[in-house]
Amino acid sequence: RRFHKRKEYPAEIVFYHANRLYAGSLKDLSLGGAYVETYCVNQFSIKDIVTLSIPFSSGQKNVRCRGSIQWLNNTGFGVEFI
Repeated sequence: RRFHKRKEYPAEIVFYHANRLYAGSLKDLSLGGAYVETYCVNQFSIKDIVTLSIPFSSGQKNVRCRGSIQWLNNTGFGVEFI
C-alpha cells in the first residue's frame, strides 16, 4: 500500500547491500520509496536493507537513501525508505 504518489525518474544508480556495490536503473521514485531494476535481483530477499545512491536531476550530486526491500519480481525490487 503506497502513501505517496510515484513519479517516473529514470536514472542509472549504484546501491549497496552487505558491503557490496551493485548497479541498477531507477525507474520511479516517491517520498516513501522507489523501484529499481537490476540484473542481480536474484541475490536479494524481502526485508533486505539497501542504500541507494540517487543522482539529482542536474547530475551534479547524489543523495543516499536507506530502504527495505518490500517486494521482488523478475527484473527488480520495490524499496520502502527508512
